[in-house]
Amino acid sequence: MSEVKSVPADYGRSRLTARTRWRATRRGKRDGRAGVGPEHYARQLERGLRMALEDLRSRFVARHAAHIDRVHAESARIVTEYDHRREDVPAALARFGGWVSQWRTEVTACQQRGLALAACADQELAHYEAAHTRARARARRRAERRARRRAERLARARGDHRTEPPGVPEPPDPPEWATAGTALAAPDEIWTGAPDWMLDDALVRRALHILEQRIGPAAATAGRGERGTR
Repeated sequence: MSEVKSVPADYGRSRLTARTRWRATRRGKRDGRAGVGPEHYARQLERGLRMALEDLRSRFVARHAAHIDRVHAESARIVTEYDHRREDVPAALARFGGWVSQWRTEVTACQQRGLALAACADQELAHYEAAHTRARARARRRAERRARRRAERLARARGDHRTEPPGVPEPPDPPEWATAGTALAAPDEIWTGAPDWMLDDALVRRALHILEQRIGPAAATAGRGERGTR
């Protein structure tokens, strides 16, 4: 069974917990001794990270559903006022800009949390691989000692008392795993791109365009706007 647990539960804000380090080291030792390649653990860890990021984003969107609903409702109002009624409503426009700015700030914080989880996953894999490499090296040294002792016993049985028995068989080389194959995939653009989650609706894009035209490109990233009635 896999020992890769729930990523959010076992990771700190930006570093591994002691429990996770211990678990990764123990698993690395066990797999290294058993001859199991590290790519298996890496794929398990990658799946766990992907599920954790999806869960983080879904919980964030659910928690801030009322906020994004306000942004969408205000977008519809601004488009109606400016494109259909041809009226200027600066207070509503400023309020909309403030809500968009707050939304982007919240999304940025969530993105940073997701990137921290990805960094922790990379750290966990590094701990696992270090333990795996050490275990493989110890296993190879043990195999070499066993092969040497076996050769010495055979030499004594043949009556050959030379210090260095001839023809000591070399133990088979352990399998080599490509380290590039164990790297975790980087988080996708949802986590590394602009904090524009849920802002791709046509009305929201149009309202943002009106905001930039009327107040300036920096308005969408400004602080909370005033709360006027129009």
